[in-house]
Amino acid sequence: MQVLATVALLTSLLGADPPSGDSTLAEAKAHVDVAKKAFVARKFNVALQEFQAAQRLKPAPFLWFNIGKCYEKINEFPSALRAFRAYLHEAPSPSDKKEVKAAITRMEAKLRSKGVQQLIVFSNPPGATASISGKGALPVPATWELRPGTYTVTVSLPGYQTTQKPVTVTMKGSAQVEVALEPGGGPLGLPPPMTPVTPSKPPDEPPAPLVDSQPPPVKDGNQGTVTVAVRPNTPTAPNTPSTPPPRTGADTPVLQPSRPPGDLEAIFNQPRQPLATTPAPTPSGGRTWTWVAGGVSVAGAGAGVFFGLSANSARDALVGPGLRTEADNNQLYSRAKSSALYANIGYGAAAAAGVTAIVLFLVEGAPSSAQASAAPASGGAPVAITF
Repeated sequence: MQVLATVALLTSLLGADPPSGDSTLAEAKAHVDVAKKAFVARKFNVALQEFQAAQRLKPAPFLWFNIGKCYEKINEFPSALRAFRAYLHEAPSPSDKKEVKAAITRMEAKLRSKGVQQLIVFSNPPGATASISGKGALPVPATWELRPGTYTVTVSLPGYQTTQKPVTVTMKGSAQVEVALEPGGGPLGLPPPMTPVTPSKPPDEPPAPLVDSQPPPVKDGNQGTVTVAVRPNTPTAPNTPSTPPPRTGADTPVLQPSRPPGDLEAIFNQPRQPLATTPAPTPSGGRTWTWVAGGVSVAGAGAGVFFGLSANSARDALVGPGLRTEADNNQLYSRAKSSALYANIGYGAAAAAGVTAIVLFLVEGAPSSAQASAAPASGGAPVAITF
């Protein structure tokens, strides 16, 4: 059996007794011994796991053939084909090349029956990542089962230039491509980014206006008119009619022309001009506290009615028919007593507040001396001053 011969070859290469201190080599040989026994016992899944463990510890080309044989036994034909081709890639002229070619032909026939063939990608140096648009990315050696057609394979490796290569897949057999990567590129194996170029401004575009954070200077001259109403201290004689100034419209005062700010004497000696102001409302006596007292009276009456109804309800329940415990009777009695007390308090407050409201209604109606003194004195019309 070929797998046993390969195992024997591995044993001879590793040596019957591994060098002292090489624990990794001893561990790999132990995995191979377990895999050989499992394969003979037809425990192919166990043998596959042990061969793969040995390959991870001490990679050897001929272990790919054993891995492929295990995959073939468990009907994993794509994985078996991948292992056989990896074996020939790492050992181009093995002694069992004819048998390996026959195994590859068998696996290709299995895939052909499903309408696909396998594409395997290698890279030099190894360790790169291969990808096909719409098919995903895989570490090299990477394999895909594809329908016939032409595909673009992208291979990248940090420190090397990313390379793209077209590959044609046919139904005749599996396809293989090996990509040699050139040193260079960015840290991810990609071309260095291009420096962005800022487009120049069109020549006919006007320059942007400069923004000055300072406000514009104030120009000399008349910048506006400010009107101040001043009431003179000298009262006018009573019953002396004043001649109103000519108006351009209803209730529109005619202001004096603007004067220089320094001419204060001329400003205060100018004739008085009345302003169209609304006369102040005549103070009238309010009845605020009358309404407050009335509101308290209404609230007290409402509280008295509420607690009165509660007391009557408790009393009716206490004297009504039905069996009740002593605790229930005590509770009803207490509620009737307290509700009656609160009702009396509410009625008393309502009566007192009602009397107070009547008294306040009579008192607040008359104008007070303070209101009379607050009336505006007839000091004449205000003067309009224009700056």
